[in-house]
Amino acid sequence: MKRTLFNKSIPLSDLGELGLIKKLKKQCNDSAAGIIAGIGDDAAAIKGSRKNVLVTTDMMIEGVHFNLSYSTFFQLGYKFLAVNISDILAMGGKAGHFFISIGIPGNYSSSTIEELYAGIMKMAKKFKVNLIGGDTCASGKGLILSGTLIGYTDKIIRRSGAKPGDGIYVTDTLGDSSMGLRLLRSRKKKVLAFPQHNAKIKLMKKHLMPLPVPLKKKSGVSAMIDISDGLLQDLSHICDESTVGAVIYQEAVPLSKECLEVSEKAGLNPYRYALKGGEDYCLLFTSSQERKTGAYRIGEITKKGRFIVDKTGKKRIFKREGYEHFK
Repeated sequence: MKRTLFNKSIPLSDLGELGLIKKLKKQCNDSAAGIIAGIGDDAAAIKGSRKNVLVTTDMMIEGVHFNLSYSTFFQLGYKFLAVNISDILAMGGKAGHFFISIGIPGNYSSSTIEELYAGIMKMAKKFKVNLIGGDTCASGKGLILSGTLIGYTDKIIRRSGAKPGDGIYVTDTLGDSSMGLRLLRSRKKKVLAFPQHNAKIKLMKKHLMPLPVPLKKKSGVSAMIDISDGLLQDLSHICDESTVGAVIYQEAVPLSKECLEVSEKAGLNPYRYALKGGEDYCLLFTSSQERKTGAYRIGEITKKGRFIVDKTGKKRIFKREGYEHFK
């Protein structure tokens, strides 16, 4: 019998999310006329009559992406649109129109879903996004959210444009969200107020209600991605798509005073959270132009190899480390 793509079955725990996407991409037609960017970037890009159209989709599933024992429905809605907006920003775009499909357990009340939508609309107002449609259905197990966001841009910034000699930059401190998640898991209850001078609460807010920040100056930017799965994981995507290497200087990776304070008291290494934690939803980009404001330079693109240099000058290879579904 002739072997086909379906004959060889691999456990998803071995294949991982990235391996599965690679296999499925072989069956997809993402190179048709008018498609500028397909599978492999933060959003698809389609040639429009005036501007390029960006389309991204994200899912959030109860028990996988969120836990309602320490997140309110308002916070969940706010975050859900934020992570979609982050993908559009990573392509150099401006978010425009949002569709949300939602699977709802039958024992929910209407007020919980109204609270969820209030959180979505709070984020939508910040970025002037229009919520214009979607779908609702019953869910047999847990809350399921699926969103599609449409955006626009004159110039698309992909993951594949990095060149040797480009600087590597991030737009915010790293590790706050994953440190906040650690605190939430031990707290096991919701945060209903966010006092400004409480380090732990500020970190938890970074996880519960991330705020994407657009890159104001895009000239010279050669490649970009948002940090959702961790610095090392997402930088690896740029290296793979651009066929380049990278060097990161650990001491240059920005840490917030809150992350430093909490990690020191708990005897934790803050760089572990900054390098591998994920869900920071800030932008990681490469640029041929030196940036003095609005971003932190953490390294540079090289021809090959992937290395981290510590404060003593010792160099070690970094691998694709961070969050990956199924693994």
